[in-house]
Amino acid sequence: MEEEDQIEKEISGSNSSRDSSNQAIKGRSLTSNPFPALDFVKIEKEIIRATEDVKKLSGASFILKMRKKILPSDANEKGSHLDASIIGNLVKSSSVSTIVSKIGSSPKVSLERVKLVRAVMLDDKGDSPLSLYRNLMIQAALTIYLGDITPATLQITGQTYRLYLEKIISTHKKNLLVVQSKQLKNVNLDVISVNDLISKDEEEELQEHEIVAIQEMKLTLKLLEYAESLDEDTRGSITMSMHLDELDVLSSKKKVRGLFGGSGNANTVKNKHLLIVRKTLAAVEVMKRIPILHPIGIKVVAKLQAFDNKLALPYLMEARLHMQALRFLSLRVLMDDYSARPAMTPTFNKAIVAYHKALKRSSFANPKRGDITVLAEFAQVSFYAYQHRKMLNLANHGVLKILEMGKKSLDALVPNNRVYQGQQKQIMKAIGSLKKFG
Repeated sequence: MEEEDQIEKEISGSNSSRDSSNQAIKGRSLTSNPFPALDFVKIEKEIIRATEDVKKLSGASFILKMRKKILPSDANEKGSHLDASIIGNLVKSSSVSTIVSKIGSSPKVSLERVKLVRAVMLDDKGDSPLSLYRNLMIQAALTIYLGDITPATLQITGQTYRLYLEKIISTHKKNLLVVQSKQLKNVNLDVISVNDLISKDEEEELQEHEIVAIQEMKLTLKLLEYAESLDEDTRGSITMSMHLDELDVLSSKKKVRGLFGGSGNANTVKNKHLLIVRKTLAAVEVMKRIPILHPIGIKVVAKLQAFDNKLALPYLMEARLHMQALRFLSLRVLMDDYSARPAMTPTFNKAIVAYHKALKRSSFANPKRGDITVLAEFAQVSFYAYQHRKMLNLANHGVLKILEMGKKSLDALVPNNRVYQGQQKQIMKAIGSLKKFG
C-alpha cells in the first residue's frame, strides 16, 4: 500500500503549477458544472443509493416490508427508484402499472425492471421529458448494481444510455430552434441538422445559454460516437449470465479451499474458475464504455483481485476503467468544463497504480500472450503521460519514471516483435528530452 502511495506522490505535480492553466477559465468556478445533464457522478450516487435501499428492504423483516407497502411512501410525488414508482408516476398505462406493482413486491428481481424499461421504450413517442429517459437509465443500471450482470441487463443499460444522450441533443436542438423561430417562420425546423446548429458562424453573437447548449451537444455527440457500436458489441461479446455472488464464492478463502481441494475433478474446477473470470472480464469491457457503470465495474474487478492477486488481468481491467474515466474528463475540459479538471490527476494516478500492479504480475523475461498485452498497453500509456503531462499536472520526475518503465516494457517486447521498435525510439527520445530540459 505504501508503495502505491509513493507512486502517486512521484507522478503528481505541485498545486502551484495549475495556476497558469486556470487563467483560461475566464472567471468560471471550478466547482460549477456547466453540463448538469452529463453529471454522471451525480447519477451514479442515485443508483448506489437506490441499490442500498433495495438491499435494506430485501433484508428487512416481513412486518417492515408490509408497512412499507401499506403506509404512504416517504418519497415525493415524483416517486422512488426503489419500487420504480418514479417511472409509474410519469408513464400512465396499465401494463406499466402492473410491472411497477410487481417490482414493489420484489424490488430485488431484475427481470421485472428490464421488462419495465423495455415496455416504456416500446411505447415511447419521443415527446417525454428528459427526466424520464434519465430515470429509465437509472432503472436499467440498477439491475447491474444489484448483481445481475446478464446479456439482457447490460444491453438494456447500454440502450437507455444511448437513448438518454440522443434525448439531450434533441432537447437542446428544440430549445435552440425555438429561439430562432422568428427568423425561420416558413422553414421546417426538423430538417435542420444538429451539425448546422453546432457549427454556427463564430462571429455570430450568441447568448451564454446558447454557447453552453452547443458545447453540451458537441460533448454528447462525442459520447454517442464512442457508443455507436455498443449494442452490437454487447450482443456479440456477452453470451453468458453471471451474478456478483459467483465472485463472492471465488473470493471466499474458505470456499476456495473447498473448491480446489478434496473431492472433484481438478480440471473441471479450474475450467469453471476460468469461465467465471472470462465472462466477468468480458462484462467489464462493456461496462467501461458506459460511464454510470464505472463504480460497479471497479467493484467487480476488485472481487477478482481478491480471489487471486497473482492475476494481472483484473488489474489491467481496473486501469482501463480509470483511463476511460480520464478520457471523459479530458473531453469535458476540451469543451470548457473546467469543473472536471481537479479530478484528472487523481484519476490518472489510480490508472498508473493499477498498471503498476499488473506489471508486477507480468513476465518481462519471457512474456506470454497476457503479459504482452499488459506491457504494450503500459508503453502506450507512458507516452500518453509524457504528451499530456501539463494538462494532467504531472511532475517531470514522475513522468520520467513512468517513461523508464514504459521503455523497460518495450525492451522486453522488441526482441520477439520488431513492430514495437518505433514506440521504443519514441519513448527513448521523450526520456532524453525530459532529462535535457527537466
